[in-house]
Amino acid sequence: MIKLLIAGYHGYGNCGDEATLLAMTTNIRKIADDVEITAISYRPEETKKEYDINSVQRFNAFELLKAIIKNDIVLSGGGTLIQNNTSTRSLIYYLAIIKAAKFFGKRVMLYANGIGPVTGNFNRKLVKIVVNSVDLITLREKFSYDDLKDIGVDKPDIYVTADAAFTIQGISDKEAEAILEKEGVPTEKEIVGVCIRNWNKSEYGENYVKELAKVCDRQVREGREVLLIPMQYSKDVDISKRLAEQMQEKCSILGREYAPAQVVGIIGKLSLMIGMRLHALLFAAVKRVPMIGIIYDLKVEYYLDVLKMPKGADIRSEKLESEKVSTQIEGIFYDRQKYVDLLDERVGILIDKAEENDRLLAEQLEMIRRKKGDEK
Repeated sequence: MIKLLIAGYHGYGNCGDEATLLAMTTNIRKIADDVEITAISYRPEETKKEYDINSVQRFNAFELLKAIIKNDIVLSGGGTLIQNNTSTRSLIYYLAIIKAAKFFGKRVMLYANGIGPVTGNFNRKLVKIVVNSVDLITLREKFSYDDLKDIGVDKPDIYVTADAAFTIQGISDKEAEAILEKEGVPTEKEIVGVCIRNWNKSEYGENYVKELAKVCDRQVREGREVLLIPMQYSKDVDISKRLAEQMQEKCSILGREYAPAQVVGIIGKLSLMIGMRLHALLFAAVKRVPMIGIIYDLKVEYYLDVLKMPKGADIRSEKLESEKVSTQIEGIFYDRQKYVDLLDERVGILIDKAEENDRLLAEQLEMIRRKKGDEK
């Protein structure tokens, strides 16, 4: 039996990160039936129950070290872990796991990672030293490859793949419709989904909330239903409510936190997604739902370019204009099939790239099997 440890940002209720864990655990089981999976988590008991895997508390240093020693391979990912935009402490945390794993002779793979920003000479030197010691790197964006090369990471094999979330399957249409009915969302109407997050680095503050409220009002007046979807419920529900309060018309807000497969299914019932959070857009892509992205981070801009979907605004540097976004929406509804066909083409390519993460992982697992066989 091969023992595998997943080290990511799990157990915090972030639907995107949980979707990545769902994709990883599902795909690992597809490529190998001799792997025992453990994941670090802020809420390990919930993670055990949700994914039917082992889990250890991320801040219990003793349990974490024991898990690293016990396992044969550590997957760092998915998501953007190697960065100090959140904090230098977060960067050092994930680098320390990698360093400990290599110290104890374990294989390490950066799995579908985003990289950066990594700022400061000390932090960049640390990333260079630690990440150059891993066995394999797969990255979900081309700019992450460029960032690693700029930092000086050149020893492991590096592949640009795609986010693991492209491989997940949502719940059935019937199950999604049952959730929407329970939430009081009329499914006989065209539904416009809106995923907004708080972003205090926006060049024009909360202007984007005010303008999105105008966009949503116009959609309701056009006879459509507006559904606000908090992707990290504990953090996104408040700003979703602020958006609703600024509207003149009524909209719906998901009333609780849902599992990733449920959110994918719900998004699959939309006619259009307006999204800030990356995985709201990726889920829409998986379900071939046309989208308009609100850019707050390079990863969102990257995937909108790859998917060839419209950009409503880049709030890092510009105001969101309700008239522009409303015009984009009407353009999509006027020729919606064109956008669906484009997504079908682009997502097919991205699914293959996402599956490359697991083909490369399978090679690592085979190396471990051979080593175990030689040691018998």
